[in-house]
Amino acid sequence: MRKLAGCALVLALASGMAPQDVVPSGTPDKDKAVLPKADAGGWISLFNGKDFAGWYGDPKIWRIKDGYISGMTEKQGYNSFLIFNHPFSDFVLETKFILVDKKGNSGVQIRSRVHDAAKWIVGGYQPDIGEGWFGSLYEERGRGVLIKAPKEVGQTVKGDDWNQIAITAQGPKIKMELNGATTFDYEEKDEKKGAKEGIIALQYHAPGNFEIRFKDIRIKLPK
Repeated sequence: MRKLAGCALVLALASGMAPQDVVPSGTPDKDKAVLPKADAGGWISLFNGKDFAGWYGDPKIWRIKDGYISGMTEKQGYNSFLIFNHPFSDFVLETKFILVDKKGNSGVQIRSRVHDAAKWIVGGYQPDIGEGWFGSLYEERGRGVLIKAPKEVGQTVKGDDWNQIAITAQGPKIKMELNGATTFDYEEKDEKKGAKEGIIALQYHAPGNFEIRFKDIRIKLPK
């Protein structure tokens, strides 16, 4: 038993993870994630700060540290996602993030679909996180840039403290607020290309070598 424990410790250290790190399952559960009960304000927590219940993604990238989700790896060949296994249509989604030192690129996928579950590849609407892209709306594996936010938006983003995102999806309209300011208010005009429902996911962008953190991920659904 001691020999097996020692091997596990060596493997954890070799991967860059501490032995106590919690990592996600690499594959989705058979059934969609069961949502926790809403609080008195109608908010449903999608991340409890302790485990990856409802989420799946690459365990080499994602782990839980001090109550937040950390995405980090030295080298990544393609955009990879931490996926919440439940579809949503209309909602208000809130989360906090730190793009450490404002290096790298990430984003929050909404109304998206999984293209390759084995490789954690997702496509769809993505409110963007990244230098020169903060507050923009991008369609991953689709039409590309839908709205480019002004560069000034990035000046409000902190690279060493938590930033607040609020995303509202209602019918054909999608709005993003970053640190309290609206960065885009988009209305979908293309009935065929515009998604009305889909999963939520967190992006880790190739080629890697940066860290993105998320916490306090919650959603409010229409009554």
